[in-house]
Amino acid sequence: MAATTRRSSGSADRAQAPDLRAQQKQYTRRRLIAAACDVFEAKGYEAATVDDIVAEAGAARATFYLHFTGKADIVAELADRIWADTGANFAAFGELPDWSHATIRGWLDKYVNGASENRQALRIFAEQLPHTLREQHQEHVKDFVAAVMRPPERWAHFSKPEARRRAYLLVTQLETFMPSWMAGRWAREGPAFLHTVATVWRNTLEADRL
Repeated sequence: MAATTRRSSGSADRAQAPDLRAQQKQYTRRRLIAAACDVFEAKGYEAATVDDIVAEAGAARATFYLHFTGKADIVAELADRIWADTGANFAAFGELPDWSHATIRGWLDKYVNGASENRQALRIFAEQLPHTLREQHQEHVKDFVAAVMRPPERWAHFSKPEARRRAYLLVTQLETFMPSWMAGRWAREGPAFLHTVATVWRNTLEADRL
């Protein structure tokens, strides 16, 4: 019976070993990304080097290249994370039960609080987003606009071109506002500013309703 127990324990240890290695790999990857964000913010994306990043992370260049081919990979991963989170937020708008001021304001609160998790990345992107990613961002904006325009029957009081224009303006307005919010430029007026944004959204969405 003891031998069986030892074999079972050995099998469990072998099963856990890959999990521990995977966790360590993820930890190292997150540490490199966090270090890169600090370096990008301090020196600017263009001036930052891989050596700067590994020094900040306390890692070796070889370790960096086990995870990334260069600093552009890190920016791309940050972009994917931000776009996925933003897309989910705009999709949630399409699921709101109504367009009352209170409902829109509640959605804005969640949008802003969720974006706080990407605060540093948003600041970096607002100032230093590489040109190639700017072009990709425009494609994501189209998806955000489509998400906001659901369900289509709620937009029926507008013509389709007018609905699309209004949705585009609302999405880009909020996207432009967020970096300033994350930078703390509206800290003193935060609740009042969100109240104003909710009013703007409601007025834009409910205008011309028959």
